[in-house]
Amino acid sequence: MSLKQKTLYGLVWSFVDAIFIKGLSFVAMLLLARWLGPIEFGLMGMIVVFIGIGTSLVDSGMSSSIIRTKNAVNADFSTVFYINMAISLLVYALMFYAAPYIASFYGQVILIDIIRIYCLVFIISAFSAVQLAILNKEMRFKRIMILNAPSIIIGVGVGLFLGYYDYGVWSIVYMYMTTQIILSLLLWITGSWKPSLIFSKEKLKYHYNFGYKLMLSGLLDTIFKNGYNIVIGKYFPVQTLGYYERANRFNDYPSVTLTSIIRKVTYPMLSQLQDDTPKLSIIYRKMLRVAFFVIAPLMLGCSAIAAPLFEMVLGSSWLPAVPFFRVLSIAAILYPIHAFNLNVLQVYGRSDLFLKLEVIKKTILVLGMIVGFQFGIMGLVWSSVFASFMSLLINTHYSSKLIEYSTKKQLLDMFPIVLLAGLTFILMYYSVYLMNDYSNILQIGVASLLGITFYLIIHSFFKSSPMYTLITIIKNHKL
Repeated sequence: MSLKQKTLYGLVWSFVDAIFIKGLSFVAMLLLARWLGPIEFGLMGMIVVFIGIGTSLVDSGMSSSIIRTKNAVNADFSTVFYINMAISLLVYALMFYAAPYIASFYGQVILIDIIRIYCLVFIISAFSAVQLAILNKEMRFKRIMILNAPSIIIGVGVGLFLGYYDYGVWSIVYMYMTTQIILSLLLWITGSWKPSLIFSKEKLKYHYNFGYKLMLSGLLDTIFKNGYNIVIGKYFPVQTLGYYERANRFNDYPSVTLTSIIRKVTYPMLSQLQDDTPKLSIIYRKMLRVAFFVIAPLMLGCSAIAAPLFEMVLGSSWLPAVPFFRVLSIAAILYPIHAFNLNVLQVYGRSDLFLKLEVIKKTILVLGMIVGFQFGIMGLVWSSVFASFMSLLINTHYSSKLIEYSTKKQLLDMFPIVLLAGLTFILMYYSVYLMNDYSNILQIGVASLLGITFYLIIHSFFKSSPMYTLITIIKNHKL
């Protein structure tokens, strides 16, 4: 099978995995949000930054290093496996002893037990991280989907069972833990690779030199991206954090999921094309425009119908989350550009530049948070939009030095898409406003039908539209 065919099949199976399999987790969280309420999700929002820190430390960027290494052998895999396990045990011990201090910071004693139990996921995931990296490296995304299916189905079943019987926040904790335990066991049992008694200092040095910069970048991103959770959790009621946390996660699901599908599949492909910059640039531009073509109207469309959507799916008690969701959706439409530009840095092994950019961007984010905080909770949320736009300019500037796709060209490619997406938002928003006296499902249905029809018809008049690229990919299986 050719590289293009592998990529296209990978996109298909990753799409199935994300939408239909992992989508079950999303649906489960909708039900749990309806059953539990904002306080339980506010508690989880308080620890999300610490979970993210632990995850970054455990992976150490070495999985990405394995994927991009062209001739990785057993010595590479075994060395990374033992290092991941050692780090996971150390990180868990740190979180175990830090739990009382974190709980004291927020004034929530229950966080002690939540952190100590949930953080066991670090050890569980490290147990199978190399097996998963190998499958990604070999672009065996169908296999990943098949293994994800039973783990998520069982995990969701456990979570919903506990949620229905009023186990509160523990239904969320055990849902994630069960999912990860089943997946790790399946990866270990069915995988062809098993660790050998090999540990190479040379291999460790090679992967660490690439990975530690990604790890530090990941730590910075996790700490500062979730800094909003820390500030809101500390200075605002726990319910407010619950509203913000769900609004943020519901924004993340479509934008991050769809972008991650393409990014995950194209990263190993682009890594194999790193010596052919012109070809890499062409494929990169196509995939970026297609991703933005889908995500921009999707996020702004969801923003337009947010009020009836939240009320219908979550209940009227969650309507205070709607303003957060609408603002965050603006930042979310830029996510594909961030992700794809950072992919370029990893493909060319520039983890040093990756780290440098994270420091610059997080400095801007902190300044934005300080200013935004002066205007209350909405000022804080709007500061994330400012930080996202400034990060866009920084990412595109530096990645354009590696490929033939400048910041100006990227912005010009995105402008007509975001303009039409904005007009679609206006049409959908006012259709919901005019139908305010009708049922939520009718408001959502009519607005969505009008928005999709308008967006696709207008795009059909432009031959350069990424819509035609997407149609070609679907029909002819060609990038």
